[in-house]
Amino acid sequence: MADVTQNNKARTKAFLLKKAIEKSASRRKRMQITLNYLVSRRKRLLNVCFLSLVLVMTRANIAVTQNRSCRRLQRNTGWFDLVWSHYSDKRFKKTLRVSRETFNFILSRIRHILERDTVSEEPISPEFRLAVCLYRLSRGDYYYTIAEMTGLGVSTVCTICQEVTRAIVESMWRDTVSKHLPKAIEDFKRKMLDMEEMWQFPYCWAVIDGCHIPIKCPPGVCESCREYHNYKNCYSIVMMAMVDANCRFIWGSCGFPGNSHDAIIFQSTQLWSDIKDGHFIPQITRNLNEVLVPPLVIGDSAFPFQTWLMKPYGNAVLTLKQRYFNYRLSRARMVTEECYGQLKGRWRILLRKCESSKEEVRAATLACMVLHNVCIDRGDTMSKKLNLTIDPLTNQRRDRGRIRELLQMTSCDKIRDSCHQANVIRDALAEKFFVERETGEVC
Repeated sequence: MADVTQNNKARTKAFLLKKAIEKSASRRKRMQITLNYLVSRRKRLLNVCFLSLVLVMTRANIAVTQNRSCRRLQRNTGWFDLVWSHYSDKRFKKTLRVSRETFNFILSRIRHILERDTVSEEPISPEFRLAVCLYRLSRGDYYYTIAEMTGLGVSTVCTICQEVTRAIVESMWRDTVSKHLPKAIEDFKRKMLDMEEMWQFPYCWAVIDGCHIPIKCPPGVCESCREYHNYKNCYSIVMMAMVDANCRFIWGSCGFPGNSHDAIIFQSTQLWSDIKDGHFIPQITRNLNEVLVPPLVIGDSAFPFQTWLMKPYGNAVLTLKQRYFNYRLSRARMVTEECYGQLKGRWRILLRKCESSKEEVRAATLACMVLHNVCIDRGDTMSKKLNLTIDPLTNQRRDRGRIRELLQMTSCDKIRDSCHQANVIRDALAEKFFVERETGEVC
């Protein structure tokens, strides 16, 4: 009896163990099926997402490119990110000499030239390129200094400055400088009216003068170096320009050797030929005491004396009337000193000798003329501390001799007055100015 009971217990245990094993196997099988289903579902979801992304990018015609760089170290753009994103408007203008609005305007005109499309290297943004160039023009620092500050290579900074200055001149010269050169009769009348109201010299539409732009000793033999060695005992190229009553450049030329005479430079330009041929200045003469006075350009004693180009009396002994005429003409010529003072004060690369070649300095000078006009046209004023005609200690205008010395204005030998009709016009103007001084009334 006991043996039967023991056998029943053993069979019961075996049966229960078998059932437990079967349940465990069934549970593992269900878990494996569930896991396989989840994995297959995840794969299907990923495939659907990938196909959807490809479909969207195909419809939007978006080309996915991966920039492959050969650089060992990542390019550092911390300086530009700091200037662009964190500087206040005041500090931004102090750093680059232009406001954000003017910066964006310049960028909009030359962006299509500065953009680069490359796969083998991540391109430098047009904003970064323009900021590097403006910093170079405003400070005149060495390429190595700017490279260390911006995280770029020295050759990269040099190339950027050359490309941006060339783009500024080619894209903006016509609309910012040549646009202000009068062409129609109404343009000449408006320029003459502005000059008379603001600088009290009638019949004048422009003032011409030149200044030296310092450069390093150019390559070549002694004769080549002597051409660029000026009277200030340094090497330079000459920048010559015409300025209107609003201190804007309306015509400019740059690149002649520093030892060249102002008259030779001006007579070598296309503008001189056009005026001499009678194709430029319109016939809108005014009758002044039975003397016909054409629209005038005024300059110093180094320029050739013409009926349309007035210069001061150069006699050894001057009468009171002649001295007063020279005073009025000299006062009107102060507009060029004011213009050059703002130009070289804002863009200090023109004030200091840099390591660039004379071709690069010429391009930078023309670009600075464009930027000067852009700032005036857009009302982007500059601080008095930057204006070289203002003494920062007294906040008053400097002496004219000191201004011309500081700005390195040209000073050439006088040219003999040989035009009789020009003498008649100058005497008539001298008589008019002297009568106004004695009577206190404008005649």
